[in-house]
Amino acid sequence: MALSRRLLLATLSGVLLAAAFPPYHFPYFLPLALAALLKALDGATPRQGFFVGLLSAGIHTGATLFWLSNLFAAAVLPLCVILSLFPILFCMLWARCQSVLPRVATAVLWVGLEFFRAEPFVLNFGWPTLGYAVAGRPVFAPLTATLGVYGISSLVVALGTLRGRALAITTALWAVACLIRLPAPVPERPLTVLLVQARSGDEEALFEQSAGAKADVIVWPEHAFHSDPRQPGRFRFNNFWPRLQALAKSSGAHLVLGAHVARQGEDPEKIFDNAALVLTPTGELAGIHVKNHPVHFLTDGVASTVAKAIPTTLGRIGTPICFDNDYPEVDRRMVQDGAEVFLVPNMDPDEWGPVQHAQHSLLFAMRAMENGRWLARADVDGGTSAVAPNGVEVGHVKNGEPQTLMVRVGRTTHRTLYGLGGWVFGPLCLFGALGCTGFGLWKGRRASP
Repeated sequence: MALSRRLLLATLSGVLLAAAFPPYHFPYFLPLALAALLKALDGATPRQGFFVGLLSAGIHTGATLFWLSNLFAAAVLPLCVILSLFPILFCMLWARCQSVLPRVATAVLWVGLEFFRAEPFVLNFGWPTLGYAVAGRPVFAPLTATLGVYGISSLVVALGTLRGRALAITTALWAVACLIRLPAPVPERPLTVLLVQARSGDEEALFEQSAGAKADVIVWPEHAFHSDPRQPGRFRFNNFWPRLQALAKSSGAHLVLGAHVARQGEDPEKIFDNAALVLTPTGELAGIHVKNHPVHFLTDGVASTVAKAIPTTLGRIGTPICFDNDYPEVDRRMVQDGAEVFLVPNMDPDEWGPVQHAQHSLLFAMRAMENGRWLARADVDGGTSAVAPNGVEVGHVKNGEPQTLMVRVGRTTHRTLYGLGGWVFGPLCLFGALGCTGFGLWKGRRASP
């Protein structure tokens, strides 16, 4: 096959991959994206595989992650290059080893590299992971609740290995599955949750919108307080803890809120715990969760390694904070500790842009689907929403203005197959990818004259 035709197929692959994610969000032909990529690699040399991967991954990452420039300006270019290295590596390895590896190895190699990019790798950024393209599509909930986001990715790649009529039929079935809309399940043991949206640090707006609330739980955004509200402020009106206790008592609700908790002996402006505090209706502190995954390159607190559910009279609740939900393990560990529902302080500010907001919502939906839990999050600018265990969104604010959203969410104690062991699928694919690569390189070398 001429290099020009390979590059044409790589371009088609990159366009279809990008189209599957917001702001386009057209995942109906995602298997064709992989089919085009694999066709471009048929009989290719590793050098040709490099150019095929570079073009496909460059289009995919550039057309979907351009919003990172809102955070990192020109540094978005090296970031996209780094994230593209993994699909490029896949293309080079598959070009080298495809003649001696079975077809099933395609999905193992792809998912293994996806998993490494999203979790063990130093940047651990998984937003381009294929499975997220259909987060919130309830038909995929059973597979997601079994093998998680990487199970969806493996299905996409497996379908992409098909050819001819088989590919056409399965792609049509995939598109139909993406189009099917199902209702959210009826909440079990329902809770009424008031999600309060206001700008980070605008404490007065948060108090004002929460006054007189009739809810079981009130959730405020991440960074609601840029200091520890339990500590007296420099001025009298900054003594927030008594006001929070009074709000809890007057509303009869639990409060979940984001705050900075100072670390002893450190500058609280630079080094702090980014925490979710939970207050009981009597004004007592029920527990604290400290963010496990601060946002890269930003002043976002010191990473914790503890992910526990917080016991309350409403049951055990999980309070993963914003970026924690970008990683499957935090929510999963909270469910292992008994979390019955996720109540999330979140911060996706306006300056990060609507594309970031839309893409981030897919990750929250995926965590709900993997763990079979309701998830409600209070954001600072338009992301305030709630998701059912099958990924269906049951409520969302209309804009980024300060406002509230009242939702009913369920509580459940059952564990999905994903939580019981299916989560190891990603790590197993990584080890499988290493094994396939080693075997393929060894076998290919032996077959060489």
